[in-house]
Amino acid sequence: MGKVAAADTAAPSEGARRKKSRPGRPARPEIYVAPSHQWSSWLFSLTMLVLVLPALLTYVAIYLGTDAANPPSFFIRLVLCIFLDSVYGGAYYAVLLPPARVLARFLPGAWVPESSKECEKQENAVFDLSIQWPLPASPIPTNWIDVARRSKRVNPFFLNHVRGSTRLRQAVFRLTAALGTVTMVHVMNRFVDHGSTLADIGLEISFADIGWGFAVGSTIVIILFLVEVALGWIQIVGYCEVVVPGESLILNLLWDVLFHIGVSINEEVSLRGWILVNTALYVRTLGWSPSEAMAMAVALQAGVFALMHMGSPGASRVGLINLVIGGTVAALNVFLSGGLSFSLGWHFGWNIWMGHFLGLSTSGIPMSAKLISVVPDPKKASLHGGRFGPEQSPLAATAYLLGCAALGLIYGGDGLAMWRDKLA
Repeated sequence: MGKVAAADTAAPSEGARRKKSRPGRPARPEIYVAPSHQWSSWLFSLTMLVLVLPALLTYVAIYLGTDAANPPSFFIRLVLCIFLDSVYGGAYYAVLLPPARVLARFLPGAWVPESSKECEKQENAVFDLSIQWPLPASPIPTNWIDVARRSKRVNPFFLNHVRGSTRLRQAVFRLTAALGTVTMVHVMNRFVDHGSTLADIGLEISFADIGWGFAVGSTIVIILFLVEVALGWIQIVGYCEVVVPGESLILNLLWDVLFHIGVSINEEVSLRGWILVNTALYVRTLGWSPSEAMAMAVALQAGVFALMHMGSPGASRVGLINLVIGGTVAALNVFLSGGLSFSLGWHFGWNIWMGHFLGLSTSGIPMSAKLISVVPDPKKASLHGGRFGPEQSPLAATAYLLGCAALGLIYGGDGLAMWRDKLA
């Protein structure tokens, strides 16, 4: 039930008209910025983002790793890792965003502003006020509609929606962030963490493990969905829905798939890869046992994972506590399965099924299409998670633990023993 933003058509005030027509004072000339100046400014910004900053930070990484016998401390490497991740991702994004905007304009039903500043607003949006949702004639209970009408929320049915052309550009952002993460790990391994390989942080790709992770993550979300439907917290109102008439279901879902591939790589490789493993290695140097080092690394990583979602739409204390549990289970995915592959599959399956195949909110991430469209009960936000979604539901902790049990059944303790040997 979005609202269309009204155009600013207010007439100038009487005082403004008198000031404009006051005799004897010449009108102030408008400042005109020549196109060449605009292009030079854009070129300077692009050069800084794409060449100067990445080159400068890469040089810092090479310099810090010059003396292999005396490597920089863990905390210096951690800060460098975070900055490299951000700068490399920003460089890739600066290169790929302009063609993404061009492509977005050719999509069915697309509306992409000409102004770069307006484009940025659209790309950063999580809820497009110009979209009317739920769609007309959706079979919503009358009492739910009455509650929604009395609500003071702009989005009384909680779910966030944007256009498919916006989701394309948001997918590019996430994919470039993933590229930045992979580049950061390579640079850290090559120049700073001498002798370290991708396999040392668990990044040995196993398609079988990815498949197992996808199956477990997807199954848990499907069970969660069926429970919420059975309890009456949500109601199915449609199938194969695009929220903007004229857009393509297949294309819109493709952008969502690409978006969550990027999210999975970005978060798993950085958090459950480099940071988790290197934290355990550092704690081990303090005299802790391998098991204690892994436990401490899991706890710290889980806390960071929850803090990363503090700014997500609709996040509350309950949601963040659930994400600490989720982050703990995600780290156990790595240690019990022996690597990142299972965790990558789980993360992708969890997100794509929850947010786009089954139409639920995933940490407030917006949607443009879904295979099953649902409407949450506006009176039961504390149960279904509101705008943040099921990860803020009281069922979330049980879902995470169910996945952890499945993980144990599939892999047993072999992966844990392998990581103990690595840390010994």
